[in-house]
Amino acid sequence: MKMIEIESTVDQQGKLTIPARLMEDLGLVPGDTVRLACVSKSPDDPLNTLGEFLIASNGIADFEEMEAEEGEISLPNELLEAANIPLGSDIEIVCTEGAIIITAADPLDMIPDELCQLFAELNISPEAVRSVIRSGGVLDGQ
Repeated sequence: MKMIEIESTVDQQGKLTIPARLMEDLGLVPGDTVRLACVSKSPDDPLNTLGEFLIASNGIADFEEMEAEEGEISLPNELLEAANIPLGSDIEIVCTEGAIIITAADPLDMIPDELCQLFAELNISPEAVRSVIRSGGVLDGQ
C-alpha cells in the first residue's frame, strides 16, 4: 500500500480542488462518484473531529478491507530465536501500560480444563502433555 499526500487550500467559495494529475493517478474521470471518509476521534462522534478525510471510490469499505489484510503481525526469526521461542510457535501478546509483551503460547491453554484434570489424575505431567502437543501428537522418543 502506498499513501499519497497532497496539500490543497479551500477557496473563497468553500471548495477544495484536487489536482487533475492526482485524479488521473487514482483512475478517476469526470462524472465518477467518490466518497469522502472523515476521521473522528470517537466511534460515537460522527463529526470530523480530526479535520482529516480520505477519498475512496467505495468509501470506508476500501479501508476496512486493507485493515483486515494488514491484521497479521510478523516477527523476525532472529527476534524469536533470541527469546528462545521456537519458530512456528503460537504466541501470546499481552499489552500493558507502556509495554507489549510477546511470549510463547502455552499449548495447555488450548486444552479443555476437564482434559487437563484427567491428565493430572493419570499422573501425566503438564510438560509431557506440552511435548506431545508440540510434536503433533507423538511423545518424543516413542
